[in-house]
Amino acid sequence: MNYGRYEVIKEVGRGSMGVVYEAQDPQIGRIVALKVLRQDRVSDDALVKRFIREARAIGRLSHPHIVAVYDVGEEQGNVYIAMEFLEGRPLDELIRERTFTPEESISIGQQVAETLHYAHGKGVVHRDIKPSNIILQPDGQVKITDFGIAHIDDATATLQTQAGDIMGTPAYMSPEQVLGKPVDGRTDIFSLGVILYELITGKRPFGGAGKTLASVFNEIITENPVEPDKAASSQPLPEGISSVIMTCLAKSPDGRYRTGHDLAQALMKPGTVVVPQAPPQVPPVTARTVPPKKKSSAPFVIAMILLCLIAAAGATAVAVGLYYHYKDGLPASTGTEDKSAFATVNIDSTPSVANLFVDDQPKGTTPAVIQVTPGSHRIRLSLPGYIDQKGVVQIAEAKQYRVSMILTPVAAKGQRRQQQPQQQPLPAQQNTGGQQ
Repeated sequence: MNYGRYEVIKEVGRGSMGVVYEAQDPQIGRIVALKVLRQDRVSDDALVKRFIREARAIGRLSHPHIVAVYDVGEEQGNVYIAMEFLEGRPLDELIRERTFTPEESISIGQQVAETLHYAHGKGVVHRDIKPSNIILQPDGQVKITDFGIAHIDDATATLQTQAGDIMGTPAYMSPEQVLGKPVDGRTDIFSLGVILYELITGKRPFGGAGKTLASVFNEIITENPVEPDKAASSQPLPEGISSVIMTCLAKSPDGRYRTGHDLAQALMKPGTVVVPQAPPQVPPVTARTVPPKKKSSAPFVIAMILLCLIAAAGATAVAVGLYYHYKDGLPASTGTEDKSAFATVNIDSTPSVANLFVDDQPKGTTPAVIQVTPGSHRIRLSLPGYIDQKGVVQIAEAKQYRVSMILTPVAAKGQRRQQQPQQQPLPAQQNTGGQQ
């Protein structure tokens, strides 16, 4: 069975609007997730437009935590979207199988919050943030899917389209969604707050077992749930996290965090969260695995690393060690690599388990393996008791790189300044296996 040029391998899921297949694009040999609008919905012009809008919404976004859209088409009455085929499992499945630690929950929340901050900045409000639309990959990184009912800022859209439609999954909807009022990015903040509450406490704040749709909506609009630190009986919560979640769940949008970035910062505030340990471990699922990408072994040297240092109040910046090297022994090049693909960057630190941010997006803790596009990328490490470490790395092409960073204890800050008041940023160095 084919849709356009795509050859269907097997069905992997279905929802209210479409069926998702694992398929292959024979032109380039790529495995894709092919979402096809159900035949009983094709006759509904409004649904077809909403389905196509999913491709338009995601097509406007380019972010490592948002599923990539490759193609959208229509052939012989079939409407389809070809998307990135994800490795990992939906968060709702994992919630039913296991209990997440507070550290794991916070890591997921930070990633989703920063991703929403990016999407909102592009004028896209998801409006259906829920666990089934968050894929947790084996390395603990998340991917947000299904922007099918995302609201795109459009001055030509009618008020009914922008404000009147009641969409979303009931238990995760915001009060303004339930009431059919206009929504902005803060509606996604509310939904993420519901998810964080569920991850932290093991139960939803609204809509328990046996509740009717009307009772769920009434709870969302009028009732405040038990605070997470009182509802979570299995383990103590990091100080302040309960307050962060309750701020997300404020009935009025004005009472919530203004942006996803504000929420992510609140989740990592000193005294609010403990230092995250290992990222969530996710059992692989065969139906969602992706063939390994080919890598080149051609030697390369990074163009430059500019060491950016934090300045103490009114003082000269403190120089902290940073070095880079490339990894030997990669598989031989086949000459068929996609030069526009992501590069792989291995990032480690001394000490390890530091909070990692790349281009201001949280990436878990060190050591970590991330994928980025060629170009300039900002790297920041944060660890309680140590001075934040920043650097800028230039990725020349889609190959494999390694970046190592050394953090300086806060206690050593004054001494270092006194000894090296004029020290300049360190130049990039190649690690050939010896000590740096």
